[in-house]
Amino acid sequence: MRQFLRGWAVLVLLVATAGLGAAQAKGAVNCVGLYSETSDGQVSYRVGGGDWIVVKVGDTIPANAEIRVNVDRDWIEITPANNPNAVYEIHGPDTGEIIKKVPDILKGKPRLVSFPKGTANSPDPKFKNKLVVGKYLGRQVYTTPDGDENDIKYGDVLDGKGKVRIIAINNTIELFQASGKVTKVIGPLNFDLEKVLSGQKLYKYLNAP
Repeated sequence: MRQFLRGWAVLVLLVATAGLGAAQAKGAVNCVGLYSETSDGQVSYRVGGGDWIVVKVGDTIPANAEIRVNVDRDWIEITPANNPNAVYEIHGPDTGEIIKKVPDILKGKPRLVSFPKGTANSPDPKFKNKLVVGKYLGRQVYTTPDGDENDIKYGDVLDGKGKVRIIAINNTIELFQASGKVTKVIGPLNFDLEKVLSGQKLYKYLNAP
């Protein structure tokens, strides 16, 4: 009987832990875009009274965390862990720092984005000759076919006749094609998007795809 009760208690604990984990995952967010201009600007998060943890692209930030941006030119883009098509952006303030709790961020109105749903045999016609921005690190500049320049953000749809400039070393960008293929590009690099669409080599001196 004692063994049965002990086993039952363990089962209840496991179920409760799994429920808590599911609740946390439901309200958690993923970092999909990040730009920090100086060594003083480190976008970070913490849970409760814990230490601040520097955010990296791809990190999952817990539902009960708060996020801090402390340089005015820095920003972070996050999506709900269960919805990559809704994106929230947090910019640093003119002075001081901004701290926001994840639940409060998610109460705001997101920017809605979409990604190709095609395959190699059946590309998504809505994204023909276009590329969609996935996760990125650092400032990236997109030049349209008309010559206009814009900072690249998560979910941006880029015309295949445009150009991209990755400004700093080791900054990265992921580009989705209509076929669902994803190309990850590492900077610094200036390149024509047509080269990505046609599968051409982007790096002149490196033996990299």
